[in-house]
Amino acid sequence: MSERADCLVSRSLDFWLIGGASLLVYLIMLVAADFRGLYGVQNQFGNLAMTMATMSLLVNYPHFLASYRLAYGRGRAFLLKHWFQTLIAPCLMINFLVAAYWFANQPGSKALCEKMLGAGINFMYFTVGWHYSKQAFGCMMVYAAYDRYPLTPIQRESIRYSLLSVWWYSFAYGNLGPGGTFWSLNYATWQVPFWIYDITRLTFFALLGWTLYRVLYCNWKSGNRPNPTLWVPYLAMAVWFAPCFRQPDYFFYVVPFFHSLQYLTFVYRVERSRPALRQSAWRGSLLVLSLLLAGWIAFELVPGNLDQLYDNLRTFGFSFFLLSANLFINIHHYFLDNVLWRVREDETVRAALFG
Repeated sequence: MSERADCLVSRSLDFWLIGGASLLVYLIMLVAADFRGLYGVQNQFGNLAMTMATMSLLVNYPHFLASYRLAYGRGRAFLLKHWFQTLIAPCLMINFLVAAYWFANQPGSKALCEKMLGAGINFMYFTVGWHYSKQAFGCMMVYAAYDRYPLTPIQRESIRYSLLSVWWYSFAYGNLGPGGTFWSLNYATWQVPFWIYDITRLTFFALLGWTLYRVLYCNWKSGNRPNPTLWVPYLAMAVWFAPCFRQPDYFFYVVPFFHSLQYLTFVYRVERSRPALRQSAWRGSLLVLSLLLAGWIAFELVPGNLDQLYDNLRTFGFSFFLLSANLFINIHHYFLDNVLWRVREDETVRAALFG
């Protein structure tokens, strides 16, 4: 009988991969921001957008494409069981984007296209917080299982809703202003009333305090000391999204990288469970290269060159295909992940993570 797994990569590396490294970088950037007038600091902040754009090729893009491999590589039974997420959702999104492009090319209908795409952007930003919260919760539950850290149903739900409150708080804050820009498209936000933002902020602090007491303190008092790796995704989610902890450069440029790194740690564990990949180094290398190449093609090569071919920036005033590729892949990724990591229901995933 095989020994039960107690880590994703290794006990020491997991801490850094699922949140620890992001906390360290956050602290460095928080301190460095007070010295950005100094050369050596200022230029690094100035280079940050390009640096993280390059890092997207290595981490961010592959994390999206990995979800397609995990979902569509599971066979017909998995696709039919989760037919809405794997079949209907992408079809609906493609039809939506085709309709938006049609309106963009009709005289007098460009404004309708922009409203449609603006709604898509708002929906993407709405679902991204839900996705990040669920991933952080999943990280904690997996490590609680690895460490046999006791959690009652009430404690589990305390953690879940505390993480979800970070999403509500962040989304309300992001919708206080009148609008934003995404791939050169100006769009209107939901412009929530300030009192809703106040409620989400108070909810966040209330659930944070309750969770620290009900889960961490009560278990500590009972003699159950948590491994720091169990709580690092929770802390990471707080500094990633909660406006009260926000460092703007970190939030806009760095957070997606560390979220993707966190995700790929789980992908690594699942892929290592496959005998063919575990026994063949070249198969693993080929998989990594395939994800890198597919991500570059899907996010940059194809949509970027289509925008240039049809001169969309000059014609529409925004990069239609780059925007559409980002909307489609991001939103569909959230739908796929909603069914990919159901550890309690899915024996295949459970065996890969704990076998």
